[in-house]
Parts: sequence; structure tokens; C-alpha cells
Amino acid sequence: MVDYEIILVTGMSGAGKTTAMAVFENLGFYCIDNYPVSILDAFTEMLKQGKFDYLKIAMAVRLNDAMDAIRILSNLDFVNVTTVFLDCDNEKILKRYKQTRRSHPMMIARQASTLTEAIQLERRMFDKLKSQGDRIIDTTLLKAKGLQDVLESAFNEGDTQVFRVSFVSFGYKYGVPKDADLILDVRFLPNPFYVEELRHLTGNDKAVYDYVMEKPETKIFINKTIDYFTYLLKEYEKEGKMQVIIGIGCTGGQHRSVTLTNYFASYYSQFYQVYKWHRDADH
Repeated sequence: MVDYEIILVTGMSGAGKTTAMAVFENLGFYCIDNYPVSILDAFTEMLKQGKFDYLKIAMAVRLNDAMDAIRILSNLDFVNVTTVFLDCDNEKILKRYKQTRRSHPMMIARQASTLTEAIQLERRMFDKLKSQGDRIIDTTLLKAKGLQDVLESAFNEGDTQVFRVSFVSFGYKYGVPKDADLILDVRFLPNPFYVEELRHLTGNDKAVYDYVMEKPETKIFINKTIDYFTYLLKEYEKEGKMQVIIGIGCTGGQHRSVTLTNYFASYYSQFYQVYKWHRDADH
């Protein structure tokens, strides 16, 4: 029987499911939004009989349906299911709903009378279920492009057996990426922020890049870090790990971390399938 690949997308309402589904559609998945779990058995029977023409499916489900959907799909031997949980800070969700003036699903279902109550109710549900996720993505500090980069690095077209290395720059003042496997702190390097003509640029600009890269501290650091990364990535690959996310942080995520992320992404693209994104500099 033909195996189907199903990405189950769930999590906090307002955390980015709509954006995520648009990304999966661009990646060639057949997308089903808010499919009723009550009729999921009928859909899986259609798959079993080979009556569905698409092998790659992304399915968004509400958080209160997630456990049933995971149970049903995980018990099928002809389906490879990956569960993606999208998380987001409560205050950020509240702000997003106020900006869009949309109604929260918990309020529509009359399970909550206020937006704050709806978010808190869903948060309790999320905290109980998040251990069931294969991947948890915190979108609190991610723009739509950032979420796109994260999903594309994990679920892009091509050989799914290829070892992938993702580099993400960030600013410590905004928090550490929760999904990073390794964190590199580059705040000890000379800071272009204190150079007036560089302050409003980023590590994507040649002037900042050259300023950071020409420093003796940077050159020593890069040589030592490449030895460390090269050894570690080979060991991860031997152990069967399919993806490593490396966070590189400076104070504001604009200058030093962006420069080093660009450098390491370029260097390791010689050997691996590499992705990069700048969490706090891509605006």
C-alpha cells in the first residue's frame, strides 16, 4: 500500500496556523483546514482504498480535536504522520486578535465568554497536549517570513533523508529560540551598534559584515567554532539525527549574530543542506 505523508498542524489559536498552511501549500502539500475529526475515519478509509490522488497532505485541526486526530492517524500503517504544534505567548495572541478583530474559536463555541478566558482555557489544553508534538514552533517573535523559513527548513521539497543544518540569528533581549538545538553567544565580539554609521544597518549589509569579520577576536572564534561544529555535525549525522538548528545570538539580533549566521550558513552549505533566517533582523 502507498504511504501517505500527513503533517498535522495544530496549537494555540492565533499562533499562525493560517500562515503555516499557506507555506505547506507552496511546498506542494494538499491542504485541508479545520477538517472535522468526527469524519476523519471516512477520510482515512478513502486513503486506504487509494481513492485520494495526493500523497502529501497538510491538515490543520483545532487544539481540542488534536488528540483524537493524532490517535487516529498514528494507528494507520500506511500513513507517516508528523505533528506540528504552534505556540505563542498569551499576550501576543491577545494583541493579534485585537488587531484583526477576529473571534476566538472558544468564544464561537461558547466555551469562553471573553478573549482572555478563551486564551487561558486553550493554554491549559495546549500544555497538556504539547508533549504529543513532533515539533513545537514558538511564533511569538516570528514574522510570517520567519515562520515560512522555519517550516521550509523542516519540510521542504526534496530528499527527506538529507541531513539539514539551520542557522538562526537572534537577539537575547527578545529571548532565546525555543527550538534551537545549540546556542552560540557572540555578545563578546566588538559591537557595531556603537559605531554611528553602522548602528542602523544589519549584518546583511557589507559594511557591518566587514567590520565584524575583520576583528581578530572574530577570526579566532570562527576557527575554533568550525572545529567544534564540524566534529559535532558529523557525529549528529552518524547518530541519525536529521536536522540541527543552531541559534547565534547577540544583544539585539541585528549585527554580530546576523554576520556570523551568514558566514556559517555559507561555509557549511559546502557540505550540508543549509537554511538560515534572521529572527530579529528580517523586518
